[in-house]
Amino acid sequence: MEKHLLKNGKELTIRLVKIEEVQEFLNYINQCGKETDFLGFGEEGIGLTLEDEEKQIKNSTDKNFMLVALVDNKIVGSCSLRTNESRMRLKHIALLGITILKEYWGIGIGKNLLNSAIKRGKKTGITRFELTVRTDNKNAIALYNKLGFEIEGRLKNAMFIKDKYFDNYIMGLVI
Repeated sequence: MEKHLLKNGKELTIRLVKIEEVQEFLNYINQCGKETDFLGFGEEGIGLTLEDEEKQIKNSTDKNFMLVALVDNKIVGSCSLRTNESRMRLKHIALLGITILKEYWGIGIGKNLLNSAIKRGKKTGITRFELTVRTDNKNAIALYNKLGFEIEGRLKNAMFIKDKYFDNYIMGLVI
């Protein structure tokens, strides 16, 4: 568990998601989908059942996990780290995914979550971190650049939202 002071003066706690908070986590993630079109899911939710999410939490490892960010004991952010542990040629690569409730954007949660996930990943031998981001998500791109990620390519028509296509960047950080 990590503690950080946010720009708004509140204390941030970062830790692994717990099995007993799976319903709260699903409620949180579905709320994120309602608040922004920058995610790979929207108002319809992430499409996971309570049982699906419980299984993912139970199957967490040092190389496949979900961190949550809490402010005042409320889940306000999350960061997943996923690897392909069974493929020897790819097991050094981690895919990151991050969500934050809109009212908590811009106060340091994303930076702290990503740094925590990267630190944990490095301890297990991960040397490459990847993520995708919509090309018009300027604030996220600025954060990722600040953390050392570089744009490595453009995925055309990667997202389809409200009858419109959007491109994504693939960004990478090599340690």
